[in-house]
Amino acid sequence: MIAARAMILAVAFGVTPVVACAPARRASTPAQAATDGRPRISRLEPGSVRLIRGNVTEFDIRGSGFDTSRTSPGNTVRIGQVVLTSVPSRENGTLIRVALPDAVPSGGEAPPSPWMGGRYPVSVQTRAGTSDTLFLVIASAGGNP
Repeated sequence: MIAARAMILAVAFGVTPVVACAPARRASTPAQAATDGRPRISRLEPGSVRLIRGNVTEFDIRGSGFDTSRTSPGNTVRIGQVVLTSVPSRENGTLIRVALPDAVPSGGEAPPSPWMGGRYPVSVQTRAGTSDTLFLVIASAGGNP
């Protein structure tokens, strides 16, 4: 509001107004992103899994900034509504291997229910913050990814 009044006064007195603007803030570059300490997910391997009843399926989360503590891992992995705590990382905090069961807890005394086929958001949280989100495609037995 003050800048608008100053411009009106400048024009009224025959002075060419000069407007100073702060430069727009750039989006983080990968180099800047790596310095803020948050974990980063670069890819899921594989990005699509088929679950078979009675089996556990593994997939890898590749990235950087995962907690490397061996005695008290500080990685929390979220896959949809499922939260896995104290998940260890490997390869100097660039790999988390996740064992995905064929069913998820239902809560209470209800039996576990099978995963529904679909896309599930995956993120990693450490003491330094929460990663970006990638999606894992899950196909239950007999389904298509």
